[in-house]
Amino acid sequence: MKPREYALITLAAAALAVLLTWPIAAQFGDAGRVDSGDGRFSVWNVAWVAHALTTNPWQLWDANIFYPHQNALAFSEANLVAGALAVPVWSATGNPYATMNFVILCSFVLSAVATFALVRHLTSSNAGAALAAFALAFCPYVFSHIPHVQLLMTFVLPLTLLQMHRFVEAPSGPRAAWLGASVALAGLACGYYGIFAGLMVALGIVWFAGASGRARDWKYWALAAAAGLLALALIGPFFAPYTHVQADGFARTLDDARLHSVRWRSYLASPILLDRWMLPLIGTWREVLFPGFLSIAFATVATVRAFRPGTSGVAAVSRPIAGFYLAVAVLALWASLGPDAGLYYLLHETLPVFSLIRAPARFGLLVTLALAVLSGLGFASVQRVVAINKRRLSALAVLAIALASSSVGPLPLAPAPPVTEAHRRLAALPWGPVVEFPFFVASADRHRHTEYMLLSTLHWKPLLNGYSDHFPPEAVADMFRLASFPDPESWRVLRARQARYVMVHYPFYDDDVREEMELRTKQLPYLRQIVEERGIALFEIVRWPRDTN
Repeated sequence: MKPREYALITLAAAALAVLLTWPIAAQFGDAGRVDSGDGRFSVWNVAWVAHALTTNPWQLWDANIFYPHQNALAFSEANLVAGALAVPVWSATGNPYATMNFVILCSFVLSAVATFALVRHLTSSNAGAALAAFALAFCPYVFSHIPHVQLLMTFVLPLTLLQMHRFVEAPSGPRAAWLGASVALAGLACGYYGIFAGLMVALGIVWFAGASGRARDWKYWALAAAAGLLALALIGPFFAPYTHVQADGFARTLDDARLHSVRWRSYLASPILLDRWMLPLIGTWREVLFPGFLSIAFATVATVRAFRPGTSGVAAVSRPIAGFYLAVAVLALWASLGPDAGLYYLLHETLPVFSLIRAPARFGLLVTLALAVLSGLGFASVQRVVAINKRRLSALAVLAIALASSSVGPLPLAPAPPVTEAHRRLAALPWGPVVEFPFFVASADRHRHTEYMLLSTLHWKPLLNGYSDHFPPEAVADMFRLASFPDPESWRVLRARQARYVMVHYPFYDDDVREEMELRTKQLPYLRQIVEERGIALFEIVRWPRDTN
């Protein structure tokens, strides 16, 4: 593809992303998916990475939560690629909602462009590539995970596959380097997708070695090994902080994986408007994985034309390529069923990185990806036997159906919480750790610390509060003592953690204790009130109780 063609495809993908994610573009800086802990965490995470990259990259991993713990960014997915994408908008606006919404739109555009480039490379068909791009970039799985920014980075998968195909077609040092770099990029974008990319590339290297007769070509295997080593070398420094988290006792068990596995119902679940009629028929499901009727139909065409005896000429589909993507689909579906189905158990016991992930269901995305590519192959083969004067009409008809099959309707956005005077004032005060109350400790309420994290994007001072996949053992022990604030036990923790500012959200307390909390905090001689507005009070700790030494 020429640069001009890439530019046109990118513009078209951007227009479609705006249309199919409406009203994100209309509420760019004042709303977002902040109606859940995961959604608020993603906004904070992307803003933190963009902020750190533009101020002090050496402190990137020391995110401003769970103070004074270090490497707090590694307590969950770091989202480094999403944060890097966010840098221009964060630098220009300092608005976390615009920053996150920009990344969301970018993720759809990049996925569409990367999938188009992959299938265009395999088929030389613009129509087939466009159909595949619709099928992956705007699939039900992605729409169901908009609050999970790392899972939106689907573009790294077709990008990696494109580099793999280029490598196996003509192995060379530069192509091996591009392949290794693409696998590393996938790992930095999303831990799951890094693992998926590595597994697909490993399968592809072996698969196409047999198909191309390179199984005994030592140079081929040496270059493939070099690509793998380069990927490890690039991603290694960014993976190192996670080794400390593992040493702290963080790991996913097979029981965790069982809870996040799927059964057949998930492959019929979809938020797409044209597909919702199926939901009442399937009952309950754990993941949204329907690949789409068009994908299924044209993937079937590709399979038949690749493997049916006697199919040849312009109608034929490459058997090695179709076979590879069928293998990816079957193996991914098998793995998504979890440990009890066998394959995931084997991977978990064989590959150490599987101890960091817990959701076999996400392998279902690879089923959608494989069927999307196969649908592009199938539609391209159909187009080649259609009369020339009907090709454009048939392509437009199918792509119009694909567009209709990609709409979920208006996305539910929540307005950004109002900026309080307490947070404005805190941003202008000297550096010092902050603790916000109430300090949520119940398992069902811990996600509410993300409300404080989201507001911290206004000041970036270190928080004693925090929420992540991993809670440091010391933080868990202190959590219950902090929840008793302003009792003496909480003051000992505050002093040990070097807290300087206290913010109290009185409306978050139950009515029966709110008035008592206001009286107690405002009468404490250890606190100097700086400001209060709308029930949110900011204090500075001016001295410590005697019994906190």
